[in-house]
Amino acid sequence: MSRIKYMENDVICLAECIKPDYKTIYKSWKDRNTILGYNIELHFSFDEYCDKLKNDSNWNNWQAVIMRLEDNAVMGRIGLSGELPDLSITIFPAYVNQGYGSMAFSLGVKYCFEVLKLESVYAGCYEDNISSRKMIEKCGFKRNPDGDVIESHVFTGENRLQLDFVIIGLRVVGEHSSPLRVWKL
Repeated sequence: MSRIKYMENDVICLAECIKPDYKTIYKSWKDRNTILGYNIELHFSFDEYCDKLKNDSNWNNWQAVIMRLEDNAVMGRIGLSGELPDLSITIFPAYVNQGYGSMAFSLGVKYCFEVLKLESVYAGCYEDNISSRKMIEKCGFKRNPDGDVIESHVFTGENRLQLDFVIIGLRVVGEHSSPLRVWKL
């Protein structure tokens, strides 16, 4: 089945999310690590999830799967949601800590600036999520403390600080436009 490829490098692409992907992505939202990373537990059915993807622009403005080019393996999802806009990512367990997240997030930023022509993009992670923070910073985002939010932990109810990050604008590097800090694509 062919897909629209939104953005790619030599290793991965951000590709159109098609109906067979929805079940896998929905299942990832039920994974404890995903729940902790987003601090949200879905309390709706698969059909309601699909309906939100189609009809709720505050929940999902754009979504793509992260696909490895050599074998078309779907390794996760990346999406843009909310008014800010907020870029988020989920890497499926078999593919974590292999560099795919940084590559995909960098491609997502590039897509936001070069294709969607956004002026800024936001991202967030919880203060205890060191891996996500490193990835966000590696992709050129800077801390935006004014956007930090204290939330109630999804499982314990304790206060939890979500750190806010932002990347603004473009700069020209050679012949190409790229985010403020360039990740080798």
